[in-house]
Amino acid sequence: MESVNGDIMVSVIMLILYLISALLVGVKLYGKVDNWLSTLDRITPIVETGKALKYGFLAFMLAVVLELLALYFIFSDAGLLFLPLVAGFVEEGVKLFPYLRGGDELYRWRLTVKVALIFAVIEAVLYGVTLFFSGNILGALLRVVVVMYHVSFTAIALEMALRGSLLSGYLKAALLHTLYDAPVFVTLAASDLSLLASILGIVAIVYTYYRVDEAFELAHRKAREALEERKRKAREFWEGKGISLAEDEGGEFTSSP
Repeated sequence: MESVNGDIMVSVIMLILYLISALLVGVKLYGKVDNWLSTLDRITPIVETGKALKYGFLAFMLAVVLELLALYFIFSDAGLLFLPLVAGFVEEGVKLFPYLRGGDELYRWRLTVKVALIFAVIEAVLYGVTLFFSGNILGALLRVVVVMYHVSFTAIALEMALRGSLLSGYLKAALLHTLYDAPVFVTLAASDLSLLASILGIVAIVYTYYRVDEAFELAHRKAREALEERKRKAREFWEGKGISLAEDEGGEFTSSP
């Protein structure tokens, strides 16, 4: 009996540690991801806000429909075990739809990241308000901090896409999202698995926090390379017409003599 009580206590402690970790890392992710987004906005192709909003709302509505369908078929205590999988694989999938369109990969990258941000804000507002007025303050806070987790998961997926494998990126992001969501649902459905779920949730949180820099760094490097390539082509074009684009110290261009 004492052993059982001890196991329950350890599981509760780990779940609390997971929740604290999710909140603290989520807050830190806000600063980190916001800084990357501001930096990349200056050197990646411009994305129309209206287009991003359209994709964001469509992605959110599609996710809601698919998740409600899943709930209909698996609504039970045991079914709660599958909800993190459903949420992870559905939501990470719908957020990546904009990247499948044709055109410049950096434009598609920026559009997809903006869609992920819009998707996350919509989800945070709707779910957060509902949880807050139902008295679940902690749940409401978690919905707010999950905004930048959503963007981070998508950035990690797009890192793999920029390396040539969108499918691998999607699977990685879906798994991270699943592990992030798992502890609470698993605790409600199968308390015996709560300890393992909490440990894996913390691992996913820490991995996401440290990996997101590499994900954004790759996009930043590609954007810088694309910018330099455009400058090179511009120089070649004008030099072919006898005009030098070499800048003097004042930042002005001079013509060839």
